[in-house]
Amino acid sequence: MKVSAAGLPGALRAELESWGWQLTEDRPDALISVANGALELRVTATVHPDDIVFLPLKKDELAARIEAARARRARMQKCLHDLRSPLNAIQGYAEIIAETAEGDALRFASNIRTASELLTSRLEKIRDEGV
Repeated sequence: MKVSAAGLPGALRAELESWGWQLTEDRPDALISVANGALELRVTATVHPDDIVFLPLKKDELAARIEAARARRARMQKCLHDLRSPLNAIQGYAEIIAETAEGDALRFASNIRTASELLTSRLEKIRDEGV
């Protein structure tokens, strides 16, 4: 999501960028400002509901949401790591089988390896987008 965040403190700008928000003044999807100790968000275009932090928030509410977002990212990274380990084992075994197999077993090993590589690339895409 492209956000216009002129005038926001550096720490808040860094946190918004860590959420995946692109801070820009060029055709933003939303405008964020600070007024009376609370943040205000004005949406200027259609955005995905998950991209919006419902504002205004007080400082402690914002801190709680930031901490919750960090915890979600940590859980997602652990989950992705837990999925990658068995996928690497599957790819390794498929490679071993392919080196010694003949006929249909060779084709099956190739199919296993191709499927596990596809899953691995999808996990990488999830990691790059969501974490």
